Amino acid sequence: MVNTEQEAQQVVIRHIGGFAWPTLFLLSTCVAVYMSCIVYLLAEPTFSWWVLAGVGFCTYAVYTPLHEAVHGAVTGMSLERRWINEWVGHLAGHFLGISFTAHRRSHLKHHRATNDPSDDPDMVLSAGNALELVIAWLKGVPKEWLFATSFAHFTDTEKVTVRRELFAIVATRLVVLFACADLGVTLLTLILGQMIGNAVLVTLFAWLVHHPHSEQERMKTTTVYQARAGFDTAMTVIWGYQNYHAIHHLYPKVPFFRYRRLYRALEPYLLESGVPVKRLI
Repeated sequence: MVNTEQEAQQVVIRHIGGFAWPTLFLLSTCVAVYMSCIVYLLAEPTFSWWVLAGVGFCTYAVYTPLHEAVHGAVTGMSLERRWINEWVGHLAGHFLGISFTAHRRSHLKHHRATNDPSDDPDMVLSAGNALELVIAWLKGVPKEWLFATSFAHFTDTEKVTVRRELFAIVATRLVVLFACADLGVTLLTLILGQMIGNAVLVTLFAWLVHHPHSEQERMKTTTVYQARAGFDTAMTVIWGYQNYHAIHHLYPKVPFFRYRRLYRALEPYLLESGVPVKRLI
């Protein structure tokens, strides 16, 4: 029985480390699907709902490997494999259209000041009604670019890396637009797919788990969402395990696919400590 944070940390340690193969598999799937969509747009001038769905799926799903890389959770405690963690982050960020280097700074600041009205960079994604949520959907990528171009505390090395990342993002997309079979179809597919995927990402990953964005006490900043037996696994997989996002904020080195397992191991302690839990289904 876990009764203290020190005892909880002993359980957490057993859920950290090792090479995160599920993360690498997810990234590889996203890359394969997205590149297949690009190949279609280069060869075919007709609109495809399947390609739109592929772009939307990748926009949503590829953030998970990026997020894992931000926290060094891809290669665990291995310093020799740290370069793999970095490349996972850069590659995922490129497909999403944001700088991994800048996002790491932004996201870690979000962790330090979760739900703080003045210091949390993700507060721009808070919303009190449906209209505000729709507006938040449109801010996801722009807020990352704004942070990347305005953050004053990058090191000189980071500044160079961010410039290279942003240049590569723009350059590769321009190549696709110049080489595509139909400019209108390509623009519609890529922009609409990005918007759909980003809307799902913002809703599930940034808005719902922190709503109403008012709690700043460590145990209460993030809500766990569950479903009754038989539905929780499906909901958890679709949600990318982020319905257990509270585990991530409490213990950020734990890989995403272990969130639920760790929650169950610590559930009595977490509930006693005030972690909010809601049942959706």
